[in-house]
Amino acid sequence: MTENKVTVKIYGDEYPIIGGSDPSYISRVADFVDSKMKETARSSRVAARDKVAILAAMSIASELYENKDRLDESQAHLGDRIDSMIERLDRALAERA
Repeated sequence: MTENKVTVKIYGDEYPIIGGSDPSYISRVADFVDSKMKETARSSRVAARDKVAILAAMSIASELYENKDRLDESQAHLGDRIDSMIERLDRALAERA
C-alpha cells in the first residue's frame, strides 16, 4: 500500500497527513473538520482553539452516532422485510407443490 503525504489546513494551521487513503479523500476529510471547527466557533462563545476542537469533535461524533443509529434501524427494517418476503415465497412454493 502506497502512503500519501498531504498537507492540509485546519482552522488556520497546516498539518502534514500521511496515510494510505487517496489524497483528495484526505483533503475532503480535513475540509470537513475545518468547516466544523469554524461553524462551532461561530455558533458558540468559545474562543480557545482546544475547546473549539473538542466541541467540533463532539458534534462530528454526534452526527456519526445518529447516522449509525439510522443505518442500524434501516438494516433491521430491511431484514424484517426480507424475512417477510422469504415467508411469502415459501408459502407460494408450498402451495404449488
